[in-house]
Amino acid sequence: MSLKILKPGFFSSLQDFGRTEAMSFGVPISGVMDRNLVGLANSVLGNPENSAVIEFFQQGLEVEFNLPTLVTVSAIDADVFLNDSPIQTFVPIDVKPNDILKIKHLNSSVWAYLAVKNGFKSKSVFGSQSFYNPLTKANFSKGDVLDYEEFEDEFQKNPEVKHELDYNSQILEAFPGAEFHKLSKTLKYQLKNAEFSLSKNTNRMAYQIQERLDNELDEIITGPVLPGTIQFTPQGKLIVLMRDAQVTGGYPRILQLTENSINLLSQKSVKSKMKFQIIEKNS
Repeated sequence: MSLKILKPGFFSSLQDFGRTEAMSFGVPISGVMDRNLVGLANSVLGNPENSAVIEFFQQGLEVEFNLPTLVTVSAIDADVFLNDSPIQTFVPIDVKPNDILKIKHLNSSVWAYLAVKNGFKSKSVFGSQSFYNPLTKANFSKGDVLDYEEFEDEFQKNPEVKHELDYNSQILEAFPGAEFHKLSKTLKYQLKNAEFSLSKNTNRMAYQIQERLDNELDEIITGPVLPGTIQFTPQGKLIVLMRDAQVTGGYPRILQLTENSINLLSQKSVKSKMKFQIIEKNS
């Protein structure tokens, strides 16, 4: 036993960059909500960027370490404590047996990450350690244990790492989706110019946009979708598929977010404002 979950907080799970080997069987990619922060966390520790991390939501995670190692917390702005003393984010932190790390609060984001030197160890399913029910458990529970390698060697710290993605930005870059060309000029104008807001209906499968648009499109024959695909429902809802999204869908696919925009959207709170910047070939 290397790490014990004392308090799981909200929606904490083990994640890497997800699985693509089983998409043909209908298994979602899953993986971390914000790849940008996870890449930074693993960079701080000199890990491969896809090393498994603990993903947690907002607050309440509390863990106890039982082997010495280096850890880092990757969060935009957070109150984090080791043995009740505040620690910095995005820096390597030495932990010893019986040390307790607590996440008190995320101040300006909703997802954050705990990484250890050389990554957490667990069974890989279809090429990924990412939690996804029913392949694995969905979230951590109190008392769960997780393995990692002991590390007490000399460590050359990287220069200070900071995120370069502007998480305050309201701009979401997107490419036209497969059915974008079927939209009326009015709908295209609204997508390019209107301000939208995030609904309370958000989870790892999809984020919904609060506003509705008039939709005269027919549903499509089921086609492939990916994280970042924006579907347009008959009721005029915009649904942005996220990491645990299904691999096919029957709603028109009108936009496809860029990877950075998926990361950015994942960190938005309810009622956050956003605008789409559509990248077209002739633009």
